[in-house]
Amino acid sequence: MRLFVRVADAGSFSRAAIDLELGQPTVSRRIQDLEAILGSTLFQRTTRALSLTEAGQRFYRRAIDILAEYDEAEAEARGLEHEPVGLLRMSCAASMGRMLIGPQVPEFLDRFPHVRVDLMLDDTYTDLVGEGIDLAFRMGTLQDSSMMAKKLGEAPRALWASPNYLQRAGTPTHPKDLSEHLALTFRQVAHTEWKLTRNGETASASVDGRFKASSGEMLLQGAVAGLGILLGPNWLVREAASRDELVRVLPEWTGEPSPLHAVWSAGKLRGKAKLFVEHLESRVDFSTSC
Repeated sequence: MRLFVRVADAGSFSRAAIDLELGQPTVSRRIQDLEAILGSTLFQRTTRALSLTEAGQRFYRRAIDILAEYDEAEAEARGLEHEPVGLLRMSCAASMGRMLIGPQVPEFLDRFPHVRVDLMLDDTYTDLVGEGIDLAFRMGTLQDSSMMAKKLGEAPRALWASPNYLQRAGTPTHPKDLSEHLALTFRQVAHTEWKLTRNGETASASVDGRFKASSGEMLLQGAVAGLGILLGPNWLVREAASRDELVRVLPEWTGEPSPLHAVWSAGKLRGKAKLFVEHLESRVDFSTSC
């Protein structure tokens, strides 16, 4: 079962064989034996890729839980249930990693000296299974219903711009004015509509601009450089606002809050991943600090 999970995570018999220091024929044969025992095909094999079948996906989700339960039982029997060990692989957007997740890692490593952390900063949605990621942090509405998730909080969002841009382009007095301004938006979104609220009143504006990016931090730099107006979470703009590089636009209006989730591939949140999420929750109030 462990071998099956490792092959599924690696997406390759050869990579799993290298990781486990086994010969590839041995790995292939053991997977074939497992499939024979189960009476099901677990992997779809092609010359270019290895992917889980529907039966393989179901077995993978159950196997993750079974192995985690066994590991917890073994650790408890050995008196090590409070001493996690090994590698914790995590993924998040670059700006989130620098401003939210990364600052919490040193204390976590101090608390658990036998744990190692590998933090992947990626502004696209990382394939958790393919990359062997234990835990990812994602902003906004989740698209992949096959993933397990825990909502950590919601990040309040507001409109921000540099004093230089507002001096040059003028200051909006109502959300409808935003369509006449340059907006800083994510390149992944073909059409951007900002929805804002004020004391129960709702307004929206279709926006566009001359600068798009896949990174929140790049959009922040664009806002500081005077390239347009940014609708961003408070945690992203906090440092720039404290240096007066950005000022609030339409301060009585707020954007839709952006939810923040911890995401993992299957089973219950356990072990090192669970400990890190608990560590994060105890030190960051996402509903306000975000």
